[in-house]
Amino acid sequence: MSSLNRTCRRQQGMTFISLLVVLAIGVFFTLLAIKMVPTYLENFAIQEVLASVEQERSSRDLSRVRLKDNLLKRFQINGVYDFPRDKIKIEKVKGGRRILVEYEVRKPAAGNVYVVMTFSNSVVIPQ
Repeated sequence: MSSLNRTCRRQQGMTFISLLVVLAIGVFFTLLAIKMVPTYLENFAIQEVLASVEQERSSRDLSRVRLKDNLLKRFQINGVYDFPRDKIKIEKVKGGRRILVEYEVRKPAAGNVYVVMTFSNSVVIPQ
């Protein structure tokens, strides 16, 4: 029984090194979240713009160039500033036009390690 008491007294919690490891893992994931959350918020804004364009009747009559310009202006209004123009594709489909927005974002995590996020959003504008 005395050996059991000695073992229980020695096992009182985490060591300092294990606490540092847990903190390092927590800091790493916090830094990843800080880098990734703004990109996901921008993607959410892009989805909202596409949904609003899909519901507007006036967007049905616009040419491809005017529709693309309209989308880019709305992106800027909603806080999406560094969006490349060539990532918006407008193609004819049965029953209307499809707007496809596919893009990739690379954010540096640490040194030469990057976090890569790919997004693909599309809506169909009926004619």
